[in-house]
Amino acid sequence: MVAPSTWMLERISDCYATPRRGEVIYPGRNPIFFNPYINKDECVLAVGRLVDTSKQVFLLTQHAHPMPVCIVGADQTVATPRIPIRADVKVDTEETSVAIRGAQTEAQLRALYSRAAIYAATARYEPLGMPALEAAFSRCAIVANDIPSYREMWGDAALYFRTNDAASLAENIRALSGDRTMRRAYAELAYSRARERYTTKRMIDDYLQLYRGLVAVGSAAA
Repeated sequence: MVAPSTWMLERISDCYATPRRGEVIYPGRNPIFFNPYINKDECVLAVGRLVDTSKQVFLLTQHAHPMPVCIVGADQTVATPRIPIRADVKVDTEETSVAIRGAQTEAQLRALYSRAAIYAATARYEPLGMPALEAAFSRCAIVANDIPSYREMWGDAALYFRTNDAASLAENIRALSGDRTMRRAYAELAYSRARERYTTKRMIDDYLQLYRGLVAVGSAAA
């Protein structure tokens, strides 16, 4: 049994059965696909549908923020359309103003990552965390929900808000917005951790090592 995090492997064991052999191989992305060198805009990015209670990006709509917030309201990228389509909506309340975008192509989403100063990882539970990883490769500062899988993935390379707490999320965004030095420091921490631990090459090497070990065990048993 291979899981993308220790948290996920433990949940599988708790809900089903402890595997005879369990391994954790963290997800990876190729950093060449992301641009961490563009000057950042003063904005917050999140990915997820407003109606998805597991992603709970709706936390960003509960309080005012000192910088613009953009939510990509789709978890999957789409193919490049033959005709450009705009699907932007703005949610305005007395508390906040949030731009909602529809599904993006991979190029569009990478551009959004590269321009965003902060990525809000709001998920209630997260077995993989690929959007946060892509944001880290784009040198975004990560504000993450304080859940075990994010702590496992990011350690001290992210700023955490109280679990599922919209007010705490807003406080952390205000803190990063008002302190550019701290924001850049967290962005650099996330970028460095992603480069050190979560590249595609490292993931492939881990799988190859696992497969070689399985082949060796099988040969010895034969």
